[in-house]
Amino acid sequence: MKFLIIDGFVDEPTCLGVPPYISTYVRYVAGAAKLAGLRDVHYKTITELREKDFILENCEYSTIIAGNPVPGKYLGGNPIELKEIEEIAKKNRKTKFFLGGPIQFENCYFDHSNLKIIEKDIEAFIFHFFRHSDSSFRYRSIEELNEFAVNGAFIVNEHPRYPDIIAEIETGRGCPRVTHCSFCVEGLFEVDFREPKDIIEEIYTLNQYGVKHFRIGKQADLYSYGGDLSKIKNGFPKPNSLWIEYLYKGIRDKIPNIKTLHLDNVNPGTIANFPEESKKITEIIVEHNTPGDVAAFGMESADPLVIEKNSLKASPYEVYFAIEMLNQIGGIRENGIPKLLPGINLIKGLIGENKDTFRKNYEFLLKVKEDGLLLRRINIRQIKPSNKTQIKKAYSGKDEKILDAIFRNYREKIRNEIDNYMLKQIFPEGTILRNLIVESHRGDWSLARQIGTYPITVNIPKKIEIHKKIDSFVIAYRERSIVGFLFPFSIKNASLKEIEEIPGIGKKASDYFLNKETFKKEISKLKIFEKIRANLID
Repeated sequence: MKFLIIDGFVDEPTCLGVPPYISTYVRYVAGAAKLAGLRDVHYKTITELREKDFILENCEYSTIIAGNPVPGKYLGGNPIELKEIEEIAKKNRKTKFFLGGPIQFENCYFDHSNLKIIEKDIEAFIFHFFRHSDSSFRYRSIEELNEFAVNGAFIVNEHPRYPDIIAEIETGRGCPRVTHCSFCVEGLFEVDFREPKDIIEEIYTLNQYGVKHFRIGKQADLYSYGGDLSKIKNGFPKPNSLWIEYLYKGIRDKIPNIKTLHLDNVNPGTIANFPEESKKITEIIVEHNTPGDVAAFGMESADPLVIEKNSLKASPYEVYFAIEMLNQIGGIRENGIPKLLPGINLIKGLIGENKDTFRKNYEFLLKVKEDGLLLRRINIRQIKPSNKTQIKKAYSGKDEKILDAIFRNYREKIRNEIDNYMLKQIFPEGTILRNLIVESHRGDWSLARQIGTYPITVNIPKKIEIHKKIDSFVIAYRERSIVGFLFPFSIKNASLKEIEEIPGIGKKASDYFLNKETFKKEISKLKIFEKIRANLID
């Protein structure tokens, strides 16, 4: 019996599965199928199926993993669409499909007898369906999760980007706060943590199959991992620095060849309410992580009214406090870039939003900038309410034109006045970025990134083979991205396009292109080449 896992690339607040990321869902399903006794288990991405016109080969059963409740712009691949799910079912009528993941089931309407929508946990369904012929929906237990995670590690070898993939790692489920944000999905689950030894075992097993990049990302708040739910302060449980130390030290001890160890979600409210414990946790992470790490703070809004009406995590003061702490401890540089910096998430469409909300967001970020603090990433997105959440009931889906115009104005101000400044401070001119992977082309440009959490996109004015690994150095800045040249830089092989992009050259580019000796003398005077002058190639 052939069983195929179709990866539709998930993107949700606690999990990313767009390449080079591989989500927990596909690995858990692979483990569940293996433990249920299936021996012919395979994996394909939606990108691969698009190239084959959605036709499967001799497949009896298939699971489709789908859902992107926080959609964005992607370089590694586009998540599956509902119409594509229907097309797959239509073109493969002999295959029985199970659809699961973070997809919003209430929005799915399919008229195919060979497509079954699986609510709750798809991995639990697969295990019990094939092991016990039980077709009921259920949630998996932590014990089952640990078994699925370890036994499903083998599937990574079939990823088209293998071994250059980064595995999302889950620490547990549920939001430990007493109250939850209006849009919170994690708050719908009971809080349940995995023990450090089980997470370490999963990472070790993945490493045995060749994975060297990991993000501890699938949780509402890493700083609350293993927290004491009986000791609550302002709705936040007391953090457990011992568990986090055990986890990080254990990962480093057991996987010495690790190349990336990053994290994702951190609640600034936890840091503000438990500063001493959070300071200890930050120091542990900075000691053991790899550089370029980003702690995504779910601020959502700097407007006190919006914060109150949506039960948001922290006040502007508390978020500022958390930003300051991470800058002080995580701002140290390794390989030219900071070890751990905060990121900020802002949301448009929250309850109580008004024309002053976006100004307050902008003014908060401006203060962060003026005080010399750094933010690696500012994510501004439109709310996409998930089912069963508080905001789903209040959300009309209609934008007021005036409010929308004000939002766009402040978003542009943030992009132009804050983002660009932050990039220049974090990645100064001449900074060398190692082990970039070329993701795509835009015209004659190549877009490349490192493997990690929220990696910066480097625009290179030269067409380079897709998925080739390169080094680059920073030459200029764009909105939320960088312009870079190949490192070492060859003067003799420099293209006219490259010369045009060098600050200080401008209209003289064509003259320098024709006379490389003059070009060499001129660039030796430019400050931007100071850091890499010894690596200029004639």
